[in-house]
Amino acid sequence: MDIIIRKPTINIKDFPDIKLIIQAMRKIFILISILLFSKNIWSQPLPVKLKHTIIIDTDCAIDDMRAISLLLSRPEITIKAILLSDGSLSPIEGAGKVNSLLKEFNVDNIPVACGDLLKGVNPPWREFNRQINWGKESDRQVKVLNAVDCLRENLKNANEKVILVCLGPLTNIAQLINNDMGLASKIERIIWYNDSVKPLLGFNYVCDKESADKVFKSKIRIDVISNLNKENILFDSSMNAVCIESKTRLATVLRNVFSQPVVIEKLQQNHFRLSDDLLVLYLTNPELFDINIITDELNVRYNKDYDVPGIKQAMTDMINGTYFSERNIVFNRFPIQHEMFNYDIRPIIDSAIARYGYDEWKANVMTDEFHGHLGVFSIVGAKMGIKARELFGVGADMIEVTTYAGTKPPYSCLNDGIQVSTGATLGMGTIHLANHSKTKPSAIFTYKDRSIRISLKKEYLEQVDADIKEGIMKFGLMDDGYWKLIRHNALKYWVEWDRNKIFDIEELIHKN
Repeated sequence: MDIIIRKPTINIKDFPDIKLIIQAMRKIFILISILLFSKNIWSQPLPVKLKHTIIIDTDCAIDDMRAISLLLSRPEITIKAILLSDGSLSPIEGAGKVNSLLKEFNVDNIPVACGDLLKGVNPPWREFNRQINWGKESDRQVKVLNAVDCLRENLKNANEKVILVCLGPLTNIAQLINNDMGLASKIERIIWYNDSVKPLLGFNYVCDKESADKVFKSKIRIDVISNLNKENILFDSSMNAVCIESKTRLATVLRNVFSQPVVIEKLQQNHFRLSDDLLVLYLTNPELFDINIITDELNVRYNKDYDVPGIKQAMTDMINGTYFSERNIVFNRFPIQHEMFNYDIRPIIDSAIARYGYDEWKANVMTDEFHGHLGVFSIVGAKMGIKARELFGVGADMIEVTTYAGTKPPYSCLNDGIQVSTGATLGMGTIHLANHSKTKPSAIFTYKDRSIRISLKKEYLEQVDADIKEGIMKFGLMDDGYWKLIRHNALKYWVEWDRNKIFDIEELIHKN
């Protein structure tokens, strides 16, 4: 006897829940299919270097000076404005200090704006802070900008959310909330230094309790950082010794401040605790802080603890110019050990990193390996790309480039340095050759709706051309003596040419 097994007949109408599930699965399948076969399937990877756009609010104590200096030294951080609050100094006194500091860092495009005076605020350490010179007296024309107006204008014009780094009272932010709460959506978060959260205590809070309470109730995310009164978190003689030994601009600025007689006395007494400086380390290295995010107010976070040795090492590396903020693709950390480099490279390692930072060092080394020899214009291209990233305040893989260097050496060698230092490569489709008959060591860098032309200055170009002609006259292009001379000159330019001085920089206006 044959046994016939019939499959049971199921009517989906009898099972409405199953019908809904099948319909949902079909939609998911269609969506996945669209994604798989979309022409945009090969999306670009996320940038490996984080950038931050910030506005600083300060009352200009000496730890504020250290914090602002650290921030000014970081190429991945864009400072849109510096606001002055009443506290350790009055706003107008603080503006003079900040402008002096900006001059020391060769920065003249950051607006400085003053907030209101607070009744009864005149701390006993104000006279000490008045005596400290943050830098040479600035000849910058000081415009008396209103802090709240400046904050409002920068938030309105921001293409991305902004972090407010607050080193003093929260007066200016509270006034913004009063006047224009709608702009709160442009604030990514507030990072504020205060002695404690539970309960709220400390000078930055006591100066203007009403403003602080208003900001906390606004539902804007606020990360409160404190040194938690740890005994060993000091800017002491050992940290100052790092500044004395280092040749970076950051080290020079800090050294000049801490060599002033009124400061030396307190330095020897271990008077200076890391306070507002910690905000910079939290911004750049959040993994060093143990943050409590479970609070009564969901928008408030505060640190329960932090890694003291890690913070001191990161700060030391920043001062030395050996700090690196990016995740490398292959290396855990890009090599700087002398024994790993050829003998003629070893003498320049420490000075090149100290003068121009770890990012430029890495870009130049990788450019030379990629380029196949150590060339002058490839070095210039690497420096040019790092300068472009600094001007935009972005990491790698975020800039588009149009280069005028052409396809024939020596100018075309510039293209390799630009590709390596910016991440704008042929493979990514973000670097283009300009259709221009006359080639030159120049390129236009674009980020979002902003474009900047960077060109090697005439006097530097003439020096390179003269050196190349000298080599050809002495050796000819095919002689190894010519290439030895080129290598020698490239090493010299690598160390001697400062990217902040060798380029003409022009802001381009986009036509609508």
